[in-house]
Amino acid sequence: MKLTTSKIKTKTSDNSGSPSQKLFNQAWQKVANQQKKNNRLREEIRTFAEQVTNSIEQQEKAYVTTLYKSCEQLLVFYGRKSLAVWHREVLMEWIVDYIDTIANNPFATDVDLAALSQTMQATMEKIHPELLDTFQDEAMHNEEHFFDEMADEDDESIFEKLFSDFQDEPGFDDFFSQQEAFEQQVKDDEQALNKLMKGKSINKLFRRIARILHPDLEQNEEARLEKNRLMSELIEARDNNDITTLFAFYAEYIGESPLEELGGDLTDATQLLNRQYAQLESQYEEILYEDPKAGVLYQRFHKKTMKASQREINTHLKKMEQDINNLELFRQEVTSLNKLKPYLQMRWEHFNEERW
Repeated sequence: MKLTTSKIKTKTSDNSGSPSQKLFNQAWQKVANQQKKNNRLREEIRTFAEQVTNSIEQQEKAYVTTLYKSCEQLLVFYGRKSLAVWHREVLMEWIVDYIDTIANNPFATDVDLAALSQTMQATMEKIHPELLDTFQDEAMHNEEHFFDEMADEDDESIFEKLFSDFQDEPGFDDFFSQQEAFEQQVKDDEQALNKLMKGKSINKLFRRIARILHPDLEQNEEARLEKNRLMSELIEARDNNDITTLFAFYAEYIGESPLEELGGDLTDATQLLNRQYAQLESQYEEILYEDPKAGVLYQRFHKKTMKASQREINTHLKKMEQDINNLELFRQEVTSLNKLKPYLQMRWEHFNEERW
């Protein structure tokens, strides 16, 4: 159900009626406008992400596949016993860097990183068996020590020990006070909304809409199916305490503002609408993160104009092509440790330059 975008026919305009009616109309219009704004942003992000995906998906998957093969090649070199310690350190950093790049790529969903991880673990166990034994011994000792300590303390002291560090942090009390206040506000809103939705005015409002949308009164089969869909949305809105959708249905199918039916519930409805508007404003800031993949693509490539966005995409595609070619060339050329070592030396020097 989309909120109506047509002018609502009301018996009171913005310049007439009681102050409470004006406040209700203003609150409702703010909610309706914010919902449209939120939905527009969602649709913009979704559409843009689809366009970007169509442009870069093939190239991104080729890049990820090439990185994966490069990791496999580097792991083979890591298994050579003639490598110096610093060679292994640089090589492992190199492999982990590639794995992180693959893991953070939104188009790498088909890549089996678990298999690569198993290969890396097997290689590590082969080259560093002593590290594995030490790690297992330390882990077992630490686990036994932890449970021995816990067994000597009651539940309350365990809780205090686990959370004492957090309690010492600045702002700990403020954070939980704000969280408790927020949760209480949500609880109060739910109670107020439940009370309003069970009132006579909302029930009357619902029945008026239902009489118009009831599918049994429709002779045309196509129209009956459409009314059946709308009736299902109306019932869902009522059952979910979706007051804004109910009001939107009323305005669209009755043709006037629902304030005429609200009567004594008008003030409560206005307060709830104002709080819902605040929630929608807050929600707007989080829309970018509702779909992680779409959000990443939107943040990375969206510019002020479509032309600028396409230019950014084209630049990215050229870089991807160059990176793939460089990786393929490396895999073809570096077939021995002697050919690998100059690259390890360069990465080692680059790493030290960044560190200092």
